[in-house]
Amino acid sequence: MANYRSGFVTLLGRPNVGKSTLINKLIGDKITITSPIAQTTRNKLKGILTTDNGQIIFVDTPGVHKPHHRLGEILVKKRKICN
Repeated sequence: MANYRSGFVTLLGRPNVGKSTLINKLIGDKITITSPIAQTTRNKLKGILTTDNGQIIFVDTPGVHKPHHRLGEILVKKRKICN
């Protein structure tokens, strides 16, 4: 147990590039929603991968973008508050 490690991995990127899909694949279970429609992830989500050697806490975030409508403005503003 002395060599047991843990850490955080945050996925940031453009909308609809596969951040949630990647987390689902790495964890091996469907823990995040995926959709062909952009901006499906609206809140930061966390998934934990546990192995014999440690834990990785994955943080899935909404896509980074310039807002084009009111919902986009709210999502960008919320992301700034949460960070």
